[in-house]
Amino acid sequence: MADKAVTQREMMKIIGLFRQAGYQGEYETFQRVSGTDREFFVVMSNEQGIKALFKASLMLEAVEFQYVLDDKHVFVTEPAE
Repeated sequence: MADKAVTQREMMKIIGLFRQAGYQGEYETFQRVSGTDREFFVVMSNEQGIKALFKASLMLEAVEFQYVLDDKHVFVTEPAE
């Protein structure tokens, strides 16, 4: 379940949640939260190139800011070996 790719339909619903919450920017990546099929991690960047990690829940219809991605905080999309 958590290893399935995020569908186009899910991406559109997630983008809708971001717009409702007033967030603007470029969507970099979408990834399922492990163990669920209704929550996603989303990396988003603004016009200054600052990237941030968000958690979006289609079940709760909510977006939560997690942290700004920088040298100390990175988002890994490939599984660890």
